Amino acid sequence: MPKKNTQWVRREFLQNGFIAALLLLAGPVAMLNKSSATAGPASDARTTLSALIEALRSTGNAACLAAADRLTATRAANAEYNLHLRNARLGPLDAEIIAGAMGEVHLHKGPVLRSLSMSYNPGLTDSGVVALARAFPPTLTELGFVACALGDEGGEALLLWSKEAAELRMLCVEKNHFSAEMRRAFTALAQERANLLVVV
Repeated sequence: MPKKNTQWVRREFLQNGFIAALLLLAGPVAMLNKSSATAGPASDARTTLSALIEALRSTGNAACLAAADRLTATRAANAEYNLHLRNARLGPLDAEIIAGAMGEVHLHKGPVLRSLSMSYNPGLTDSGVVALARAFPPTLTELGFVACALGDEGGEALLLWSKEAAELRMLCVEKNHFSAEMRRAFTALAQERANLLVVV
């Protein structure tokens, strides 16, 4: 199969639907994984994590490729995973692709996401974080979006999700462009939840 341009692959993920784009990207291997999903819970977990691995690879940047390699090496053994993509030059389009994959993993009861950090990605901005917040699973215990050029729209998305996230223990959102009112809202959240550390 000829090598596909990274921008083309990203566009296919969003325009043609998440699973269809995976099949275009991964070809027969993805189709085999999809057909094996009926074999049982362990197979489902491997299949849905494969979706995230392919989504990360589709971004074409070094941090995401390294994260995909780590997930590939550990997916057979672990029921949990972390996703750390700091300083990866991610933008809103990358965020939408990764959000779709995270949602697939959670929807199909794949491995549980515990720690997510996308700090130092100033290209994410509000739109990227809003897309990601819609896909956050309730299993997250740590969340980091330091220096991601967020304004109040992105802050509100994180704040609303965090208020309902019973397992969240750490939220790091410093070095963004929040208003004083938004900063007070994050501080109030920390005061309401004694077991939650909020750095803003």
